[in-house]
Parts: sequence; C-alpha cells; structure tokens
Amino acid sequence: MDAKLIILFLSNMSHPEYRPPGENDVRSPCPALNCLANHGFLPRSGKDFSMSELIEALNKGFNTSRAFASVQTLGAFTMYGKLFQKMSLSDLQRHGILEHDASLSRQDAAIGDHVNVDKTLVDLLLTYKVGEKINIESLAKLHHVRYTDSKERNKDFYYGWRQQSLSFGESSLLLCVIGGATNKEVDAKVAEIFFKEERLADEWKSSETPIGLFEILNYQKEIEKKAEEVRPK
Repeated sequence: MDAKLIILFLSNMSHPEYRPPGENDVRSPCPALNCLANHGFLPRSGKDFSMSELIEALNKGFNTSRAFASVQTLGAFTMYGKLFQKMSLSDLQRHGILEHDASLSRQDAAIGDHVNVDKTLVDLLLTYKVGEKINIESLAKLHHVRYTDSKERNKDFYYGWRQQSLSFGESSLLLCVIGGATNKEVDAKVAEIFFKEERLADEWKSSETPIGLFEILNYQKEIEKKAEEVRPK
C-alpha cells in the first residue's frame, strides 16, 4: 500500500477496533467500562485486569487525568475487596456497591436485568434530548423520571444519599467525558451508540485536555442544582 494511503487509513481509524463481547467474555453494568473492553483498552474478555491496566485504560480511552483514574480505580478495587488482586468486569455486577437502582440504562436488580443495557431506557433518555443533544437539562429531568419509576415498581427500592451521589456522578461523567470535546453536551446519536452498543462512535473525540476529579465533582453539583430546578411539582 502506498505510504500516503497508509497514513490516510490510520488517520481515519479514530478508535481502536470495536468488537462486541464473545460467548465467554464478561461485562459489567457500567457502559463506559464495557466500552473500554469492547475497544481493547481493557482485556476484551473483561477478565483479570490490574489496577495499573484500568488506570491506563481510563487515561488512554477517555483522556481522564491519571490522578482521577487512580482515585476511581483505587476506590473500585477497595470496595470490591480486590486490593492487591486482579478484577473482572463481572465483579461489578454485585448489587448495591457501585451498581444501584434507578440507573440510566439498566433495570433495577430486583425487577429485571441490572447488567445488560435496556434499550427502552436508552430510548427514554433520547426523548429528553435538546436540539439533538443530551445535556444537563436532559439528565436533570430524567433523574426524576427514573427515580419515580423505580420507586413505584421496585418493592425493594433503595436510594440513599450514596446512590443519589453515584447517580449524579455518572451523569457528570457522561457529560464531562463523553461530552468533553463538545461543551459538555453529547450528540444524541453518539449517546445512543455509546449506551446501546457500548461503542465509541466514529465521530466521537475525547477532550483535548485531561478530565480531572474537580471538574467531575463541580459539574456533578451543577447537575444536582439543575435537578432541583426542574423537580416536578
């Protein structure tokens, strides 16, 4: 192949090859970590990765700062009792640690499949798009819809301050990381591909500057504030 064609070909490969999980591969309730495995930033099997491998995957895949990736990784390995061990994505399937009720894209563990994406919930998310974008208003409004629905249908529903913080934190991660290059908004098509296929859309680009812990936390507060503003009467 001509050298110029090789360079052009490589420049069009915006992300490492996407491969959906195979029969013996494992995945988690977290679309972002599943996405990292599907693109090969994490082991494609989803099994037996170290803390350093997860830190590297978060940094290379989403351009999160190494400090933020390290804090998140240390927290996860500690909470799941995997400190000084290796972890698999299937470890994150345990209910009530990081996985929680009223998820954006999964059913509650007590009433459905809490591991795999529920595409009807993604479709619900997309109904809250604003000008073909998922933004802070979209997620603030959807927060109340998911909370109310889960509370009504799940007799074992539990949503304390920790679950609420996780929920708003995940929304902040979505907008700051997936929307990092687009002013904290995510194109609706990019969001649909991210959630339904757990794939990085061809047109998606990571933030030019690393995403840090304080940016995530500060924007989480903004989402919480917006949720109060749009709370149903």
